[in-house]
Amino acid sequence: MGILFLIIQLVMAGFFLFLCLAFVTGGPFVPSSNSSVSAMVKLANIRAGQTVYDVGSGDGRVLLAAARFGAKAMGIEINPYLVWYTRFRALWTPYKGKVTVLWQNLWTTDLSDADVVFVYLIPWKMTDLAAKLKRELKPGSLVISNSFIFPGWKVVRKDTEHHVYAFTI
Repeated sequence: MGILFLIIQLVMAGFFLFLCLAFVTGGPFVPSSNSSVSAMVKLANIRAGQTVYDVGSGDGRVLLAAARFGAKAMGIEINPYLVWYTRFRALWTPYKGKVTVLWQNLWTTDLSDADVVFVYLIPWKMTDLAAKLKRELKPGSLVISNSFIFPGWKVVRKDTEHHVYAFTI
């Protein structure tokens, strides 16, 4: 009984550590509501065959929604617990071959093959992310942001009810 308690405590401590790490590097795990996910995917106008990234993919709900439209959905997540959770979730969907989740830091991940990038980061990291996206994404790539805008970027489409914004590189 004592060993089980210790294991549970270690697992919880690890989960808490990765929540804190995510807050420092880009954003804590705050799941997007289903209505926000729908708004994000709608603004992205995803087509079959596109490569879509969700940086800070959390529980994978945006990835699964994008895969429904035939996209190759790539998740970047710093929390290994959420990576495994999303991988497990994807196994039980018809889109399992279209969803990949990598245990990586978004700041060191190459996004150059993305057609669409979904973001939901803390406001004080948006300027840093804007610089990364401008460096790595090809012209015409679409960036969909939940709740926060990129300073100095022109919003090309938006859903004001759900606070979702679309930008083009």
